Amino acid sequence: MGVCMEVLIVDWAVLKAVPAGERGERVEEAAFGPEDVDDHSLEPGWTWPRPGEARWWARYEFLDTMTSYKAHFWAGECWDALRAFVDPSLRDALDQFSAPLFWGAHNYESLAPPFSPVVESNPGEWSSRTDVMLWLQPEEVAALARFWEQVEPHLRSLRAPFDRHLARPIGWIQDFASFARLVTEWGDVVSQAARRDWAVIGLRC
Repeated sequence: MGVCMEVLIVDWAVLKAVPAGERGERVEEAAFGPEDVDDHSLEPGWTWPRPGEARWWARYEFLDTMTSYKAHFWAGECWDALRAFVDPSLRDALDQFSAPLFWGAHNYESLAPPFSPVVESNPGEWSSRTDVMLWLQPEEVAALARFWEQVEPHLRSLRAPFDRHLARPIGWIQDFASFARLVTEWGDVVSQAARRDWAVIGLRC
């Protein structure tokens, strides 16, 4: 449970043009900066390349998670407890949309590949500094964006069953607001990537 991660959206057309053995270094430098720079000043939200640098990537820091996977895990536990009380069409859409967000989430019957942690390239092609936890190619991101279009208008409707059936806080998710915020942030990540026809990568840090 001590896993932390960084989430990037990347222009896969640009990254695919980089020799396979160099892709890991390019992605890791985008996520963490040069190896000789120790920068702990990043603010939550979006970080884009500096002016003058190629804009082929952006990094997203989830609010109030301190890059920890724990919030994602506990949100998944909340959803597992809540989903039986949700309309089936919304439940199925949120199952699909949230599967990559709750990395390592339960395998629901409504889930269809590829919404699970997947590495598209041979791990040996990435440097050993970090591990790839999540890989979603542009077409998979586009599918997630369609699920988000189904979920977003109805997300607030989950407040009543959440408050009724999850009366006590679960881990890092203290209330419906913290659950909905994490899901909405993932919606922003997916939407930003889908708008650009980009991929999403999650890196263990």
